[in-house]
Amino acid sequence: MKTYLVYFALLLFSNEIFGQISNNKYDYFLRKIQVPGSSDSRIVVNKKNGDTTLQAYYNSRDVVNNTNQEFTKIYKGTPFFKNGWFRGKLSSEGGKELEFLMAFNIQKNELYIVEDLNKDAVTIKPESFTIEGHHFSKFLNAYYEVIYISNNTLLKEHSCVLHANSIEKTGYEASGGTGEYEGEFVKTSKFFLLKGEEVVQFPKGKHFYALFGDKKPLIEEYIKLNNINLKSENGIVSTLKYYDSLENPQ
Repeated sequence: MKTYLVYFALLLFSNEIFGQISNNKYDYFLRKIQVPGSSDSRIVVNKKNGDTTLQAYYNSRDVVNNTNQEFTKIYKGTPFFKNGWFRGKLSSEGGKELEFLMAFNIQKNELYIVEDLNKDAVTIKPESFTIEGHHFSKFLNAYYEVIYISNNTLLKEHSCVLHANSIEKTGYEASGGTGEYEGEFVKTSKFFLLKGEEVVQFPKGKHFYALFGDKKPLIEEYIKLNNINLKSENGIVSTLKYYDSLENPQ
């Protein structure tokens, strides 16, 4: 019930939110999604080289000298899906789609929504959501992007790890070089299959062809004739679609 009260609040604030932020998705401060130790953080594009960065602001107090220390650390990349805030969609209990501002933190596997630009974002755990045309659903308490739905439903797991920079900064680092930043958010992805209610890692090699049973020779021929790259998302989806056409001819 608490989650749907949040949805209702979004309807009240939506016009104000989109009117202020839709032209620049990087303008929203987010104290809720801070780098450990920081007071708040912000997504900023590096004007020198176009890198999308996360700026973490720190404000600490030196008790001994009775002084405050303020400084900023800049990280290359962000933990967010597509590095920003976007209009997204979420279905309510009645099936109605609500559109609002959201960000998906891949590193923490959490979804954030904005009720009021003057307040922190709210963390929610919906069963599914759509952001920038990409649909995510929750399986086993984790979010996967749903790529293709069939007897072999294809899922993609997005991951993000922060690699800290161990090189001491001198102030003369080249723009865009590894030394310019405190660290980098590195994103990776892996494919999975949904088998019933179980999520299993996408099979490779001979295990992949075992998915297709007696249609295996036809699948092998299709991949060879069309020069399909099974390491690419498009290649995998194309193969699954062809298999479905064999199983369910029109």
